[in-house]
Amino acid sequence: MLLNNNVFKILSEFSGDYSKKIYGGKIARKLKMNQKTVSNILNSLEKQNILKYSTEGKNKYYFLNKLNIQVPDLLKIIEIARKNEFIKKYSNIKELFVELEKRSSGILVIFGSYANLTNNEKSDLDIFLIGKIKEFNELEEKYHIKINLIKLNKDKFNKEDIFIKEVIKNHIILEGVEKFIELIW
Repeated sequence: MLLNNNVFKILSEFSGDYSKKIYGGKIARKLKMNQKTVSNILNSLEKQNILKYSTEGKNKYYFLNKLNIQVPDLLKIIEIARKNEFIKKYSNIKELFVELEKRSSGILVIFGSYANLTNNEKSDLDIFLIGKIKEFNELEEKYHIKINLIKLNKDKFNKEDIFIKEVIKNHIILEGVEKFIELIW
């Protein structure tokens, strides 16, 4: 499978909620791409068994093929690229993210206004953790950002929980990409 820029952008649309169903017209509008190009790529991904579709009315709704063992690997690539783009966007506090990664083990995910790219100077940095993290108070002082940590044990993780659904819907994985994908896959 060739993962060119357009294919990558389209597959990225499925990276929030891995069970999301999207139709081509919505992707074309959101990405400002030609409808025919999007349609051709979606059809190609479906032929490669990466996507499946269901028809509702006149629309074909595409979704990730959970039976294809290659799809989680594609998601890893997409999630890592999203993280890199996120860190590039917030290059002024890149070292904060690096330090948080170093201090954590397990799954560390940014959610909330930073993940949505809607934060302002008063926004907290919301992080979700399944695992362990060392003390980070001095990072809050150094970067003048309040860090709001939500910690959960893996056995308490429930995809149907409203909070977890929000994290799944819009997240940036700093640490534990493979584990996070396995958990919500």
